[in-house]
Amino acid sequence: MEMKASALVRGVVDLILTVVFVLVAVSGIALYLAPSEKVAELIGWTFLGVTRATWEAVHTYLGFVMIGLVAIHLVLGF
Repeated sequence: MEMKASALVRGVVDLILTVVFVLVAVSGIALYLAPSEKVAELIGWTFLGVTRATWEAVHTYLGFVMIGLVAIHLVLGF
C-alpha cells in the first residue's frame, strides 16, 4: 500500500523551499555586488548591514538546506 504525503506537508515543504530560495537569491546578489574579500574587509563593506563573510556563510548553508528541501520535494512528488 502506497502512502502519499498530505497536501499540508507538501505545502509546508514548498513554502519553506520558496523562502530559502529567496534568501539564497538575495545572498547571491549581495555576493555579486560585493567587492573582493580583502577590499570588503578594508573598507568595512556591508549589504543590508551584513558583512561579505556573513553573506558567504549564509549563502553556503542555505544552499545545503535548499538541496535537502529539493530532495524532499522530489520524494514527496512521487
